[in-house]
Amino acid sequence: MSFLKNSTLAIATMAIAVTITPTPSAIATLNNLDRSHHPHKLPNQSQSQSQNQSQDTISSIPAATPLQLPDTGAQDDSWSCGPNSAARILRYYGHDVDYAMVREATDKKLFLPQKIRNPFTNQWIEVRTGTPPLTLQQVMQRWEGDRVKKSPQTSFNRLLNLLRSGKPAIALVRVGSLKVPYVGSIPYLHWIALTGADPQSQQIYYTDTNSQTYMLSYQDFQTRWNLGLDRDVSGAIANILKSNGVEARTIVWVDR
Repeated sequence: MSFLKNSTLAIATMAIAVTITPTPSAIATLNNLDRSHHPHKLPNQSQSQSQNQSQDTISSIPAATPLQLPDTGAQDDSWSCGPNSAARILRYYGHDVDYAMVREATDKKLFLPQKIRNPFTNQWIEVRTGTPPLTLQQVMQRWEGDRVKKSPQTSFNRLLNLLRSGKPAIALVRVGSLKVPYVGSIPYLHWIALTGADPQSQQIYYTDTNSQTYMLSYQDFQTRWNLGLDRDVSGAIANILKSNGVEARTIVWVDR
């Protein structure tokens, strides 16, 4: 009974550690899906802006080229996709920051390394929890104050209007999963910086944490953005995620 209790606790801890941010292969997973879902890489393009629109009505603004976010450094660990994306947005708004600086602020503020025992191999694993949505918002508020907004369960039309009005947004998407017997799928989640949308081609553009720019179809993006927590994830794991503020269609952005 003690072993079962400890095993359950370890699996729950692994769920928090693995799902708040992805494994080191998350970027590769996102960028190496099957051909029908592959996000196409884009060349660098110049920044463009357009006027703001209402939140939930699709605007009639003509398609614009994606915003060009500053390169503040590529992600080089397994947990900091959130700070990496945040650094790009903050630099876009004129703050003298880079990836290492925002990661350090996040690390010192809320996270410590920890070790857990794998109940299946009896080996100790060093893990680091990633960046929940509220934490990402709070870290960005150090530079942008109350202008940093967090929105779970965001309508797709509202997101499109933010992007087409020149406001990049950081989105939490699902890039894969780990299937655990008797537990269910543990989703790998990943923060990416959205930079634009084209209603004619039905494509959404984003800068990944490897500093490269890609595009996804509206349909593929929404599937990943919806997270699928009610589809193949157990209630226990979904509750762990929800207690950490992880919800479908979450974005964090600067409202100015």
